Amino acid sequence: MLLAGLVSGAAAAPALASAGSHHRSASAAAIAEWRSSVRLPSGRVEVTTWFVGLFPSTSRTRGDVFKDVASCKRVNGHLRCRAISFSSGFRSLTAAEFSFDRKRLQAAHLDATFTLHTFTPGKPSKTSRVRVVADWTGTGKIVRSSGNNTFHSGCVHFHSTFKDRHRAATATGTFGGTALGNARNAFLDTSTDVTVVHRC
Repeated sequence: MLLAGLVSGAAAAPALASAGSHHRSASAAAIAEWRSSVRLPSGRVEVTTWFVGLFPSTSRTRGDVFKDVASCKRVNGHLRCRAISFSSGFRSLTAAEFSFDRKRLQAAHLDATFTLHTFTPGKPSKTSRVRVVADWTGTGKIVRSSGNNTFHSGCVHFHSTFKDRHRAATATGTFGGTALGNARNAFLDTSTDVTVVHRC
C-alpha cells in the first residue's frame, strides 16, 4: 500500500517502477533514560545517567546501553560538571532477549547481558558484564508523521518517502542489579522508508 501510494502521484511512475530499483526498510526504537543525583559533602552533586535503547530493524535487532557519572556544581547560576566515568555497550540481540509491539506501540521488553567498557579520566579502561532489564508501556496517542524527498542528478532520479509513528511511554528497569525506578524520558517509535531510484 505504501509503495503504491509512492508511485501513484507522478505521471512517470509506471516507467520509474519498471526501470528503477526499489528499496524498503523498516526500523523501530524503544528508548529510556534515567537520572539520579546524590549530594556530596564537598557541596558538589554526583549525577548518574543511564540510557537503554532497543532498535529492531529488518536486518537485525540491536541493544545499546550506557552509564554516565559526573560531578557537578552550580557556579554563577550555571551547572559545571566534570566526568567521573563513562560506560557503554552494544550488541545484536536474539529473539529471546526482547519483544516489541510494532503494531500498537503498546509495550516493549529487553532482558540481555552486555559487555561494558568503562572509561575513567587518567585511568586504564575496564571491561565488565552487566545484565540489563527494561520494560516500556506506551501511553497516550500515537503521533504520525510523514514526508518525502525528490531530486535529480544527471540521469539519476531519486525519490524517498517515510512514515513515522511515535508514542510516549513509561519505563522501568534494572542495570547491573541496580533498580532504576521510573524513567525520566521514554518513548516507542517505528519508521518505514521506501526509496525509488531510476537511472537512464
